Amino acid sequence: MIPEPQLEDRLRSALRRPQSTAWPGERDAFDRFLRHRAHRGRMLAARAGLALVAALALAAITPRLLPNGSLNPVTPTLPGRVLQAPGGGFEVTVPAGWTNLRQDRRILTPGGDNGSAVVLRPKRRAADTTVAVYTAILSPAQYPGTEPGHDPAPSATADSSTVRLDDAGSPLGRGHRTDGRPFVWQTRLGPGEVARYAVAWPYHCDPGQACPPAAPWRALLVVGRTAEGAATGERVLQVVRRIVEQARPVTNALPGGAPGAVDLNLPPAQGRWLLGSGGNGQGAWRAYVRQGRGEDVFELEFPTRTTRAGVGVRAEDIEPTILLKGQLMVLNDCLSWLSPQVGLVSGAVPENVTTVRIELAGRPPLVVRAFGQDRPARWAAYVSPQLPRGTRVTNVVGLDAAGRTVAEAEHDVYLSHPVCHIFR
Repeated sequence: MIPEPQLEDRLRSALRRPQSTAWPGERDAFDRFLRHRAHRGRMLAARAGLALVAALALAAITPRLLPNGSLNPVTPTLPGRVLQAPGGGFEVTVPAGWTNLRQDRRILTPGGDNGSAVVLRPKRRAADTTVAVYTAILSPAQYPGTEPGHDPAPSATADSSTVRLDDAGSPLGRGHRTDGRPFVWQTRLGPGEVARYAVAWPYHCDPGQACPPAAPWRALLVVGRTAEGAATGERVLQVVRRIVEQARPVTNALPGGAPGAVDLNLPPAQGRWLLGSGGNGQGAWRAYVRQGRGEDVFELEFPTRTTRAGVGVRAEDIEPTILLKGQLMVLNDCLSWLSPQVGLVSGAVPENVTTVRIELAGRPPLVVRAFGQDRPARWAAYVSPQLPRGTRVTNVVGLDAAGRTVAEAEHDVYLSHPVCHIFR
């Protein structure tokens, strides 16, 4: 039998292992195994991380198959000019090579004058080529996310103010954005139309405001059209789908709503609300807003003068598109039954107006608070203190809670004559 030391020497020699290298003991061997395993784990983790990064990069640049079988590269929102439509509750980034055509009167789009629409066209002119983005009340039977064949609100569907996509003979396409927001698109298109999509875009009212009954069925419509060839049509289609995927909710499309951001494409809640009252004795007044399907009306009533219908009430239509474009309503009333005669300056204002500065010729300006924001109506109002006959008003400015100018009087007849010049 070979002694153990000699056996170890022969084994080293057979394996040609250097004498100076000691054999690891049992504990050392296990420690080395652990070190090797940890090193291998780190290598595998690094490789997995690299593979994940590569996969994400590939996903970002690989075209994604969208409805209608077209490929649309889904990429992060690219830097560019951002257009916001406060009334419509959305904002979009203008794609490269496109520009805003919102003020072009040839584009007949609902909401085009009230901050509820954006219309884009290519910078390089192309015949009848536009992408219009605007809000509308969509038929509940077609609303994104509604089960096909089910109408959750038949009365709203039958309302003449609702929009219906043309699905005659062809069902609507249905899909979801990457954020889960549902959309539908029209598969039957008319001449010149490239795409017509509707994205679910709910309307959130301010707390305490009477919300329009049709608010749950508001949708964001994205419509592309061109009279050019297939190549231009494909460009338009890509822009439409980018907007469908990337349009962002703002103002009244976010929970809690936004004061002053009124979507005039929604028929308002109907009613007559007292916004506030003031004055005393024979000069007492009450301010109302009456909202109907066709028009909104501002009323300044003098209770001591209302001896019969139509007497003692100043009623003027509110021009919402004017107000929301930053032009302030200014009414000049003369209390001719008082002695001496005095005048009042008043009007309806958007709800985001909190104070009104009335500038006077030769006198310090008057600052009055707007009132009625806590009422269900979608407008507030202001009424000046009594002004001596002959006072000349040079300007009326509406300010928001931060003191910023958000509306200013149009210098028309109401500012071109002193108070009490116009008698009623």
